Amino acid sequence: MEKPINARENTIPITASPPSLWLIFWTFFKIGAFTFGGGFAMISLIEQELVHRRRWIQPSHFLDCVSSVQLIPGAVAINMALFTGHSMRGLSGGLAAAAGVTLPSFLVISFIANAFSDFHKSQIASGFFQGVRPVVVGLILATALRIGGQTLDAKWKWIAVIVGLGVMFLLQVHPIVVVLSAAVAGLLLSE
Repeated sequence: MEKPINARENTIPITASPPSLWLIFWTFFKIGAFTFGGGFAMISLIEQELVHRRRWIQPSHFLDCVSSVQLIPGAVAINMALFTGHSMRGLSGGLAAAAGVTLPSFLVISFIANAFSDFHKSQIASGFFQGVRPVVVGLILATALRIGGQTLDAKWKWIAVIVGLGVMFLLQVHPIVVVLSAAVAGLLLSE
């Protein structure tokens, strides 16, 4: 088991040579095939695979990728694959990762659409999703706690978290406004 990386020790030795395009594709294919709950649930698996297991990218760079995908439109999973794949092998690495992460969903949805016209109404599907939902919440929470532990190293950052949550939940402000406001605050308050 990997020891947690804290904000003060945010570097690990990475592999000397970049991975092959096939290995990038296959790694993201497996992540896409075994992640339920979308991109936010996938972030934890991408981090475990790329940062801790394979040591392809630094933890600090991974956090930069997570932050960046929050600011651009599109699906989190595809954007994470593009960013991290690009950081390892340029444009071809980004495209290989994006193809790998999306192909499993495409294949499964195509099969379900052709084989089961009333799949969403079936008792088996309903039971499956009832079992998966709590785990997805856990994956998202684990990712939030891990990223929070690595980035909340200043008092103003904790205040930003509390204010951001309060503004979203109490005042019903759209998350995009909160993210853009936090980006501006980060530019103004960073060291």
